[in-house]
Amino acid sequence: ILPALTTSGIIYSHIKVGMHNGNYFLNYLCGLLDVMNPYPAPHSVLVMDNCRIHHIDGVEELC
Repeated sequence: ILPALTTSGIIYSHIKVGMHNGNYFLNYLCGLLDVMNPYPAPHSVLVMDNCRIHHIDGVEELC
């Protein structure tokens, strides 16, 4: 389960059997960004840690 959490709960999630890879993560981000809003509206800031998959090609361009 890969959820997107806010202070009010889960706004987006994917369930997948097996490991996540870069392509899956980019597809997940596309879906997540569809439910996010422009800043400064609620759900407008995406925070990711320093996990390797967060630095793959395409993430910065997508966000």
